[in-house]
Amino acid sequence: MTKPRQKKALSILNKTALTLLLSIFCHGIAQAQSNDTKDFSKNSVYLDTGLGYGGQVSFNYERLISSGEKVTWFGRLGVGVAYKWTSDDDVSSGPGGLAAMTMLTGKGNNHFELNAGTFIVSDADEDNSGVYPLLDAGYRYQKPSGGFVFKAKIGILGVGIGLGYAF
Repeated sequence: MTKPRQKKALSILNKTALTLLLSIFCHGIAQAQSNDTKDFSKNSVYLDTGLGYGGQVSFNYERLISSGEKVTWFGRLGVGVAYKWTSDDDVSSGPGGLAAMTMLTGKGNNHFELNAGTFIVSDADEDNSGVYPLLDAGYRYQKPSGGFVFKAKIGILGVGIGLGYAF
């Protein structure tokens, strides 16, 4: 080969190698970005407690309804017990159930959470029976792929925390 042909062949080889390396690099970036925006796990279960005028302890199940670019929506059902202190320093409690919607922002591990729904309590003494509004705002740690869930909230019914698992 003559020198100009060798230079041309070397130039084509360099361009091909550079194109191949750039393709591999860009593919890696695209994979990393697609993993960062992965949809949330579809289900989660957690134990939730709250303390305010009274308190509540509930076991909850959430199901993914919609996962958007910035906001994710879950439907939530739960069963538990609500209690409150009466005027004579006694505790009135009763079993109950809840239905709510949960909104999470972001796609990483740390989220702003907003819950809205109702907590229905049935108390034999009628002191604690009724339909209570559920409106909470707070922080939630949850990896999109699932695993450990931690919640801290403040709302109409008081402050609380929750621990659970997403899958």
